[in-house]
Amino acid sequence: MITLFERDACLHGGNGSSLTHILRPILPDLEAVRGRLAETLAETNDARVREIVDYLLESPGKRMRPALVLLSARAADGTGNGSPGSNRACLNVAAAVELIHMASLVHDDLIDGAAVRHHRPSIQAKWGKRVSVSVGDYLCAKAFRLIADCADPRLFAIVGSQLCAMCEGELLQVAERGDFNLSAHRCMAVMEKKTAALFAACCGAGAATAAHQDGVCEALRTFGFHFGIAFQILDDCRDLLSDQERLGKTPGQDLLAGDVTLPLLYAIRYFWRRGEKPLGMSRQTLGERELARLGEAFHSSPAPRKIAQLVASHIGRAKQQLQPVADSEFKASLHQLADRIAAGACDVLVR
Repeated sequence: MITLFERDACLHGGNGSSLTHILRPILPDLEAVRGRLAETLAETNDARVREIVDYLLESPGKRMRPALVLLSARAADGTGNGSPGSNRACLNVAAAVELIHMASLVHDDLIDGAAVRHHRPSIQAKWGKRVSVSVGDYLCAKAFRLIADCADPRLFAIVGSQLCAMCEGELLQVAERGDFNLSAHRCMAVMEKKTAALFAACCGAGAATAAHQDGVCEALRTFGFHFGIAFQILDDCRDLLSDQERLGKTPGQDLLAGDVTLPLLYAIRYFWRRGEKPLGMSRQTLGERELARLGEAFHSSPAPRKIAQLVASHIGRAKQQLQPVADSEFKASLHQLADRIAAGACDVLVR
């Protein structure tokens, strides 16, 4: 079961328990989700389609979103022993959100022209732009077929509304690319829609498969929202400050694409305050030296302290939402995942 996580045995580095240890209560369920994903994507007789989906399944990533679905469902149930119907719905939702996430990565790589994903060629680099568009659409269609199989309108409402928010966030980000005069507030708005919305859907929909108490479902949904913001802030810092070996893709993709993230915005503002011009934003000029200069500007500014405080604030608010949830090993794992994000932020931000 540990092979599910491959290189990501620890979430974003840091001290403390490994990701595998934290997710121990749901490792069998995560294996079942992997089986559900393989089963869902194998429903084709076309050899070319099968080749592409097999390639996708060979790069499992961290499976963080399915893990949040499963932990939220088990925590909401309180016992971890849901009915057969609720267990099936939970696995379907977990597989569906991972398919949505996979689709978003395929489309992101297409929009960004990214050549590497999970240490391997991206779909658009391997098969081209047209195939990438179709693959992303195919994955989303498969996801909603799994949701439909649950026969629960609440799940459609939760996942569907948050997917709309996610797409709106992507649209906002693309429409505002290259505008380095954006406010930090605007950067946060994009994060809330593009990333936090899907994390909120994971926890809210997971809880809805196991519990009917609106208060518990809403608490877990809000946990996912704040967890997602902290997760994305950390991911943006890693894109700016990490190397390719640790990141699993080419660093500086946000800068190359013109995406204005909080750490990048803070670094550029540091140049402006010193009366210096930021770096030229082109693939031809951006290299390790330029990224190092940006990283130096980031660390020389108040950015690390501001970012650390922001991550800590959202992690604190996320953990506070777990108070009405009954104590269990699943709730404890959610706490530990939140703590891992905070630890990861310290590792990235402190030199």
